[in-house]
Amino acid sequence: MPRLSRRLMVQSLMVCTMVLPGVWARAQNATSLTAQEIVAQMQVMNAERLAALEHYVSERTYRVEYKGTGGDHAGQIVVHAEYSAPDQKRFTVVSESGSKFICEKVLRRLVESEQEAGQKRNQMQMALSTDNYDVVLDGEEQMDGAKVWVLKVSPKVDNKFTYRGTVWVNADDYGVMRVAGEPAKNPSWWINRASFDSRYVRRGEFWLPGRNVSTSHVRIGGEATLTIDYGSYQMLAGKAVSGVATKASVERTASVVSPAAQ
Repeated sequence: MPRLSRRLMVQSLMVCTMVLPGVWARAQNATSLTAQEIVAQMQVMNAERLAALEHYVSERTYRVEYKGTGGDHAGQIVVHAEYSAPDQKRFTVVSESGSKFICEKVLRRLVESEQEAGQKRNQMQMALSTDNYDVVLDGEEQMDGAKVWVLKVSPKVDNKFTYRGTVWVNADDYGVMRVAGEPAKNPSWWINRASFDSRYVRRGEFWLPGRNVSTSHVRIGGEATLTIDYGSYQMLAGKAVSGVATKASVERTASVVSPAAQ
């Protein structure tokens, strides 16, 4: 593959790894909340669920398809993922297929980058909060048989860990069911446009990643699509989640000092 073609492909593919939004969630059903109150409630319940989740194991499939300069190329790896509270993640590559270049230079680096995204500082940057984002309630919809709030979000600071787009929040338990948008900061001049669509699944009382599709477009032609299927979650263990967020706890969350000021 020509050197320029490889460079364009890597720039295009790596954009897909920039936004892997995480888990948020829960509380009482209400119809008159503001966007800020919804987000505050989500933060309260997200903290509860994070504290309650103890362990899970899943088999994830990462696949990249590139079409453009240098021809069509594809690569896939299967990864054994294991999480143990409070923040230990272990990833083991089980198998590889397709383009060796894509597997080594893109997909393996993506798996490594998830360790960076899991660090506490970056979790705060990605977290949907009124410290990090301007949020507007855009209405209500039905999704997978559930009522959801539709939030339009835009970051207060553009960086590679923030995004702008739409978030769908379950009105029954404040779990995020879907996030779609684009990275707040374009990571490369070669990339003309990038987008992502992340879906979440409920397993017991917990919301976990289900499927992510990220697409990037190269300025002079070419498109790369990254798909992550998170598979079924096994050995899921956790403590009980109360499901009750008090008014006082929501108010404390809504008025919390910005992470940047801590």
